[in-house]
Amino acid sequence: MRRDFNFIGEVDAMNEFSKLGEELDDLLSLRTPSVGIKFFEKMDKIPNEFEIQKDDVMVCQVIGTARYYEAPIAATRESATACAMGGASIGLYSPPENMVDGTRNAGAWAEDATAAKRLMEDRVLIKAGTFEAFGVCPLRKMTVTPDVIQAFGTPEQMLACVYANIWDGGDRLELSTNGHGASCNEVLSVPYVTGKIRLAIVDIGERRHAGAQDEMIIGMPLSQLERLVENLKKAYQAIYKYPFRPYLPPAPEPVLKRVSTKY
Repeated sequence: MRRDFNFIGEVDAMNEFSKLGEELDDLLSLRTPSVGIKFFEKMDKIPNEFEIQKDDVMVCQVIGTARYYEAPIAATRESATACAMGGASIGLYSPPENMVDGTRNAGAWAEDATAAKRLMEDRVLIKAGTFEAFGVCPLRKMTVTPDVIQAFGTPEQMLACVYANIWDGGDRLELSTNGHGASCNEVLSVPYVTGKIRLAIVDIGERRHAGAQDEMIIGMPLSQLERLVENLKKAYQAIYKYPFRPYLPPAPEPVLKRVSTKY
């Protein structure tokens, strides 16, 4: 994967979702910026400002590169091949049969083929061939309308999002995982298909190949972004302001006896 690019261009006339991206980053004090993810039906629709990866890459690597280098990065069905289930999740191609039936990863991902097959069951996939490419960019810099927004953060930051979601009567946020396919499936293809906000724990692939740390991810369709940001602002005026303020009780008597001037 190319590492030597440096994107410094800014969106001249900031669109509404890029403004919301700035607000989301600031409200949550995110370590890396929230990103927008755009699916392209044809490769020739990728805007010129996107750095198209030519090497074999994983979906999570493209997302990680975009958020760490704060640059617009894209990959195609011909280059997003390093993790077949990631590319299949977002509709670039069909999943390999020997991964679906569990035979390829028996003894590696699970005890045997039957157990490995279960990892692929009930996985939400965008229909194969729907898209030829996808692009990822920090939301505050994005010039094309994203399909899904992701933000990586601590459990406390994700909890702030949970409170924002329930502020106006929203449903519980779901997190359902088997440890395979967080950023490519659980908070990307699932929000795209269902239209719902989802949470995920970064998985082993993101930790090994995409620079993820002890983080969680929130993924949402664009239609939910403004609501979540506005609810964060409102919830912050109540008891849910991030970072949450701890209750600091008085020092206990044994401590006071050793350090206080009153003894």
